[in-house]
Amino acid sequence: MKRLLAGAVMAAAIGGMSHGQVSGPDRPVYSPLGQYVRVNPAVSLAMTDTQEFVTGDAPWLLRSRRAGVIDTNTLTISGYFKAAHFFEWTDSAGKFPILNRFPNQHGSGTRNDDFVVNAAGIALTATAGEWLTGYLQYEYSEVTFSGDQNQVQAREYYAVLGNLDVFGGYLAYGRKTIDFGEQTGYNPFTHTINQHFFWALADEPVLELGYIGDDWRVSATLASGDRMLRTGQTLDRTGGLGSNFALKAERVFRFDDSRALRVSASYLHDTIYNNNFTAHTFQAIDRFGPPNAPRPPRVYIAERVGLWDVAAEYTTARFDLAVEYTQTTRPWVAVSYNNDTGQPFAGTRNLSALSVMGRYRTEVAGHDATLAAVFSGSILGPDDTEFDAVYQHVLSAELHLNRFIDLGAELVLNEGWQPFVGIQDVADSSVQSQALLIGLTARF
Repeated sequence: MKRLLAGAVMAAAIGGMSHGQVSGPDRPVYSPLGQYVRVNPAVSLAMTDTQEFVTGDAPWLLRSRRAGVIDTNTLTISGYFKAAHFFEWTDSAGKFPILNRFPNQHGSGTRNDDFVVNAAGIALTATAGEWLTGYLQYEYSEVTFSGDQNQVQAREYYAVLGNLDVFGGYLAYGRKTIDFGEQTGYNPFTHTINQHFFWALADEPVLELGYIGDDWRVSATLASGDRMLRTGQTLDRTGGLGSNFALKAERVFRFDDSRALRVSASYLHDTIYNNNFTAHTFQAIDRFGPPNAPRPPRVYIAERVGLWDVAAEYTTARFDLAVEYTQTTRPWVAVSYNNDTGQPFAGTRNLSALSVMGRYRTEVAGHDATLAAVFSGSILGPDDTEFDAVYQHVLSAELHLNRFIDLGAELVLNEGWQPFVGIQDVADSSVQSQALLIGLTARF
């Protein structure tokens, strides 16, 4: 059933979906609370999934309204739950892979197993008249920076002004994911390195302006200068709206009813990679020290470091292929200079990540199923250092019991251990680690 949901979601996301192309299961047929209060798993899948459909949410909402997936003057209530049991092994005690978690959450030995709720929450999608759409998402997660962040957060809240039946332009304002890159992962639980490093999620409200055509779209996002929840930050943290910004362009090439190629290019002006104090939260930046931050560098260095991203995805009825490459506009400052002396390292390289993935659809015991392989690698700093590169490869299988529940399993192979916090002090390029994840994703 997820294939039917995903098909409608992707059709809406890449544009051109008409009322006649929305199959029965994707219409908001579940209305247990009345005509104006809806439950629609297709909306929940698109708006709350942490692995796909991460960016481009405002255009998806508008295209879904035009296609009739979301009706005028309605409230759609969505719920979601994603959790897995982790079985992890490492050849270096206490040094486990990324796996969407933080170093101190894995334990100090060479083996670890734990049940982790990656994300669970409730979301509201509301429409008022023909032009206004609102979105609110409250989330519980056990993957937070303890002491600085609550496990329950209003993760996103924003409004979109636009009506594609009249005009392709739109305006969105609020706390939301920045429209930068794709940040897609075909496996059910573990982020790609691109997504882990470069998914830009705002803390303060942002302003997104865009235009949506039949098979293309463009957007520009204005943000403040302070530390975002993820990725974004400028040298002037006190800068107002427009101190940081992002640009994106996307185009879809259709070959027939089931085959399409979507390509995109993005730019983000300034990032957390612009200094050598690798703090995860704005509270830690203000403390200029632990927790959620390393010991302060003896010589503090800051230089503007932007990002650019290119991505492509080829989709068919049976299989999908995708690739994404993200790179900084200059080397990451934290691995470019010695924190004690301020002297530059020889052979610095721009921070980059490449993810290549494929997915095949089949059936198991009468249920839709998907098999996926996702290969990710990142260049971090100078060659032959402990912080030169990191690799993560994932093989996964997911069984879609119905439109509400997916069961998934992942095998994750990792090479290198380079956490963001204190990378010069603790990185170890020789670490080999593996993990098995078994869990579920549920939605309504």
